[in-house]
Amino acid sequence: REELLLPVYYQVAVHFADLHDTPGRMQEKGVITDILEWKNARSFLYWRLRRLLLEEVVKAEVLKANSELSHIHIQSMLRRWFMETEGAAKGYLWDNNQVVVEWLEKHMQEDDGTQSAIWENIKYLKRDYMLKHIRSLAQANPEAAMDCIIQMAQHITRAQKAQVARLLSTVDNDVPS
Repeated sequence: REELLLPVYYQVAVHFADLHDTPGRMQEKGVITDILEWKNARSFLYWRLRRLLLEEVVKAEVLKANSELSHIHIQSMLRRWFMETEGAAKGYLWDNNQVVVEWLEKHMQEDDGTQSAIWENIKYLKRDYMLKHIRSLAQANPEAAMDCIIQMAQHITRAQKAQVARLLSTVDNDVPS
């Protein structure tokens, strides 16, 4: 009896799967963002793949600067950097893979000694992460903080030492931070 019913069950299963895996249904469920036409599929996939690969390169650089960031956070930072450089009026272009690839390529290059928006932001992320780490170490080991300051002072120029002295003189000594 099972052998007789197997073809029928198979047809029902295939039909059931076909009903659930249609592009329209997948778009309704949010699994895909858009339905591609076959004639545009190659171009779309080319630009999408290039975008994803470049985004992964940037994410790796960001994670080198601050390993505590999540991929979702990095993705939102990339979008914000895009909006900051391109302007809010062009924000809708974030969904255009080709435009984002061109933006990523442009801002990942270091031309004429000037830093791009991406590298500038990564530099600030690295700086903030380092300061946070140093601050937490100094708070965890207050007895070693003075030794660290002396060690660091040995590796800076006279002008930088003068600037540090000026900054330290303006710090409120009553309230530890």
